[in-house]
Amino acid sequence: MAPKTDTKTKDAKKDVAAAPAPKKKLAILVGGALIVVIGAAAAFMAVPSKPPPKPLLEGPYVARLAKEDLQVNLSGENGKRYLVLSLSAEYFTYDQVAVLAHLGVEGDSADPLFSTRLKDTMITLAARKTREQVEDPVQMEAFLMEVRGAVEPLLFPVSLGDSNSPQTRDTKSGLRVGESVMESSMRGLLHENFLVVDAERKTIRLGDGPEVAFRGDERDLRVTAKNTEFVFVDVTGLNPDFSGEIPVGVQGRLRRIYRGQVLIQ
Repeated sequence: MAPKTDTKTKDAKKDVAAAPAPKKKLAILVGGALIVVIGAAAAFMAVPSKPPPKPLLEGPYVARLAKEDLQVNLSGENGKRYLVLSLSAEYFTYDQVAVLAHLGVEGDSADPLFSTRLKDTMITLAARKTREQVEDPVQMEAFLMEVRGAVEPLLFPVSLGDSNSPQTRDTKSGLRVGESVMESSMRGLLHENFLVVDAERKTIRLGDGPEVAFRGDERDLRVTAKNTEFVFVDVTGLNPDFSGEIPVGVQGRLRRIYRGQVLIQ
């Protein structure tokens, strides 16, 4: 009589024989995880990164151009007649806080350079007007339009990069606007126009305009765009390792000038 075979023992031996070795199983798990990681990395690299959103003009805002009323002499009558008025500006800007600091609205003193230029501009404009002209409502509106055109470059001068004034440099490139910046014809918005700089080759261009070579000691380098608009740039502080684009242009638009108190004496 043949001896009885334990079927449970046979099945257990088959399972042990069929099971992969521990090292082999570990290799399979690691290999699978590696494939997943590589696939995820490839998928991440395949998706192009989105550029940061372009800043937009905010507004409209309204602020007084000067804390005190402006007093200017009028034309005719031997200069004995003068005009006293308060002016407010309606504008759009990328940086409302910077504009208020510029005007001194928040309690601080206004930018002395702006205040001086504003006073000089108003004296020049008023010297061309007679008492009869500023008393006439229609001609007064025309006068305010002249004021708007003359004041906008003062309130929103051309700037470079993160610089908020002609006296400071862009922290990334070291560039700043040139000494004759107020004579620049370029009035495009800051985040829609760029200077392309190559410090190693010592070249600079405005948008698609021609390249301009420089030595590095120019404080008033004229750079012209394809449409013949130009801007002046100070390259004396240029970072020698910088190459790339720097935003250039104005930080806002002046839409309208409003008069407050008007006194003619």
